[in-house]
Amino acid sequence: MLQLTVATEADADCIASIHLAAFDSNPLLHAQFPTPSSLEVLHAALSQDVLNTIRNREGCGMIVLVVRDTEADGQIISFAKWDLPGKPKDIVHYDITWPEDCRQEYLDEYHEKAGSAKNRIIGNKPCYHLTFVGTLLKYEGRGAATLLTKWGLVRAKKDNVPVYLESTIAASSLYRRLGFVALDGFSMTLPGKGPRSGPIIYEELGMLKIWEDHETAGMDYWDSSLGITSLSQDYEAGIKPQHVVQAIFDRIDAYKQVQPSVWIHLQPIGEVMRAANELSIRWPDPKNRPPLYGVAFSVKDSIDIAGIPTTTGCPPLAFTPTASAPVYQRCIDAGGLFIGKTNMEQLATGMTGCRSPFGTLHSTFSKSHIVGGSSSGGAVTVSQGLVSFSLGSDTAGSIRVPAMFNGICGFKPTKGTVSARGVSPACLHQDCVSFLTSNVEDAEKLWDVCKGFDKGDFFAKLPSTRPTRKSKQLRFKFGVPPASALEICSLPFKKQFAEVIEKIQKSGGKLDDLEWNPFADANELLYNSSFVMERLTILPEGWFAQNKQLLHPVTRQVFEGALARNSSAVDLFKDLHRQAEYKRAVEDILTFEEDIDNETDEITLMIAPTTPFHPTIKEVEEDPIGINGRLGSFAHFANVLDLVGIALPCGTYEIEDVCEGRKARLPFGVTILAGAGLDGELLRVAAMLEEALQDVGQE
Repeated sequence: MLQLTVATEADADCIASIHLAAFDSNPLLHAQFPTPSSLEVLHAALSQDVLNTIRNREGCGMIVLVVRDTEADGQIISFAKWDLPGKPKDIVHYDITWPEDCRQEYLDEYHEKAGSAKNRIIGNKPCYHLTFVGTLLKYEGRGAATLLTKWGLVRAKKDNVPVYLESTIAASSLYRRLGFVALDGFSMTLPGKGPRSGPIIYEELGMLKIWEDHETAGMDYWDSSLGITSLSQDYEAGIKPQHVVQAIFDRIDAYKQVQPSVWIHLQPIGEVMRAANELSIRWPDPKNRPPLYGVAFSVKDSIDIAGIPTTTGCPPLAFTPTASAPVYQRCIDAGGLFIGKTNMEQLATGMTGCRSPFGTLHSTFSKSHIVGGSSSGGAVTVSQGLVSFSLGSDTAGSIRVPAMFNGICGFKPTKGTVSARGVSPACLHQDCVSFLTSNVEDAEKLWDVCKGFDKGDFFAKLPSTRPTRKSKQLRFKFGVPPASALEICSLPFKKQFAEVIEKIQKSGGKLDDLEWNPFADANELLYNSSFVMERLTILPEGWFAQNKQLLHPVTRQVFEGALARNSSAVDLFKDLHRQAEYKRAVEDILTFEEDIDNETDEITLMIAPTTPFHPTIKEVEEDPIGINGRLGSFAHFANVLDLVGIALPCGTYEIEDVCEGRKARLPFGVTILAGAGLDGELLRVAAMLEEALQDVGQE
């Protein structure tokens, strides 16, 4: 039987021992007090602190409680320290001379960060503050900590004041069950346990329990859609960004059991909580909030974020940037919450997602089918509802392909309209910063935030001189690849694509016979010409010859194949001339005509399956380069021809694999392409078609 009492002077030494024993697995303790002698000094200080609190209970505004086990001769098994509502409390270590082997800097950093988090959450308002709970290991799980916490909850409710505490990540689930909500947090980088171990990230959450009235009841929990519009409505209704962050990290923890290698870097939850709380403080009025207020996003690990290593899926070439990419910073400035950097195909060299040293991911629809690449992890995070959107890049289809294989949208703007500065290149002339979202509306909102001329990006395009206007009506006609080109498609894809064409026509699109040859010829230029040599420019001089054994075997094979071409400068110029020829031809095919008198515009589009089939991971392992090339049959030409494109999900189709007692279904999708600079018009058409195409293959 457990018995709660106020601690006595005779309990001080025992409480100090329990404190150290309960804290023994915590890396912060051993970072602050790394030696046996420093721990002895800490034990004495803790014991003296308890004595001072007990002797001056009324004057110090603090209380120490203990829980005894009456079945173990009244042994103390747990204790808690509470700061009571009243005057600010002094911090014990300020009055102690710590030995030289104590790491004072970690003590100071912890108290500064913990104090700042508390101040951001509750300021100087009176509260009950649970400063520490410790239980002997052998008695954990018996309810002692809950008993000690409820002591304060009962009194705080009676006094109608909140309860505040700092919690480790591991203990936070206990406090959440008691009604506490994480509202802020912090993290510290601590030394590893040994000379060969890396640094440890220590995290704590600032948690608050308030006494709800009828109007606010239930507003401390959220688990809904991360679509930007839906999320904005939830925020307007009173949900806080911290509630969303908690739900996101719960989802991330759960999904680690399915695919543990989605994240290359996951931001500490304490840091995300801190950023979320700062948003709440900065923009309390919903009417004045920025467009991405509280919107969580992931970032492909080829995009620089200051202080976080950029690996580009290749640890030997990793570096830590001192400045963030402008596209990332725009999202942060618009109120976005950065969650982490995602797994990707090594050096962005493929579209399968099977070339990462961090682990091979699979489609969110099937464990045996490929995820797509190179923006692999980003697609998974959006598809699984772990973030609202993901920043990535698209050279040969690296956004559009994983979008289709995971049933989401992949928007590739016109090259150079979103800054690529701070993005590790695959092929500088063809790279395009792009977006993964759950719907077209979110893609347009994100594009509005991120677009803009960046003089520091040498491939950036000047803003269009064409006046922008939203006509009352936008008609569209479209072409598709000829039957001969579609022969490469699998039977399910042919069937799905035929149904898509039919639905698009019913939605107002006019099918037109467009010339396909320039698209097909441009498709060959990306990897079957001297253009592939640009891949080699991303490596430091001489690095490949000396370090190629450090690369993924297929990545190495790709670079060796590029070298084996022995392309000359003459070959390159000839290919550039061909590119210009194909671009000019397509300018006359994918047109935009304005009819200002009738306020009706007409755009001509090319629509194709995003890929011709969806291979399994095993199939890619058997033919990695061949399958990768065939996957790009309708994707490689987009950036070569300077087109804007969006990959739209178009329902699912049944396969023979059985999942949970029934046949599994895989996603299908198409890519809609328009001429350079017609991003807004393309997004309008995509929004018109989105709903009609969602149920393709379901009848």
